[in-house]
Amino acid sequence: MQIGDDIFLYDVTGDHSGEHHYYVSPLPNEYGFSHGLRTEAIMGELTDGPQNITPDHFKQNAVFVSFLGSIIAKHASQCPGLVAEIKRQQNGVVCILDRRTPAPDDAVPPEDIIGGVEIQNSQILQFHGSPHYQVFTKDGFMQLDGWLRERLVEELIALSDE
Repeated sequence: MQIGDDIFLYDVTGDHSGEHHYYVSPLPNEYGFSHGLRTEAIMGELTDGPQNITPDHFKQNAVFVSFLGSIIAKHASQCPGLVAEIKRQQNGVVCILDRRTPAPDDAVPPEDIIGGVEIQNSQILQFHGSPHYQVFTKDGFMQLDGWLRERLVEELIALSDE
C-alpha cells in the first residue's frame, strides 16, 4: 500500500507469533514482495499499525539511514542540483535538505538536514550525515531530490539482487 509520495507500507506477519509488523520502504510493494525486503530498504516500523501513522508511532531504522548516507556519499559528485550548488558556493559545507522541509530558505529544522558535503575549490572532500535527521517528522516522510531518490532505489534493488 502506498502511504506517501513514493513511500510504501508492508504488512508482514511474524513467522511464529502471527504478530503483524508494519514496515515503511521506498521500494514499491510489488518489488518487495517478489524479491524480499532487506533491512537496508526498511525506513522504519509503524509501532501502532497503519491506523496511527504519526512520528510518535514510528521507529526509525538506523541501518536505512546509514545506507542512505552511503548512497549520498557515493553519488553526490554526480547529482545535478548538488553539483550546481557546489560550483556556486565553492568552499565550505553544502547542506543536503529533505525536500519536505517547510521553509528551505529559512531556518531548517535539524531533523530535515540529511547531512552536508564538505567542499574545497568546488570539489567534494567528504559527506557527513546528520545525527539529527529523521526520515519521518510532523511534515511527513522523507522526500529526496528526484535524482538522489532514483539512485537510492537503484542501489536498494541491486542490493536485493545480490
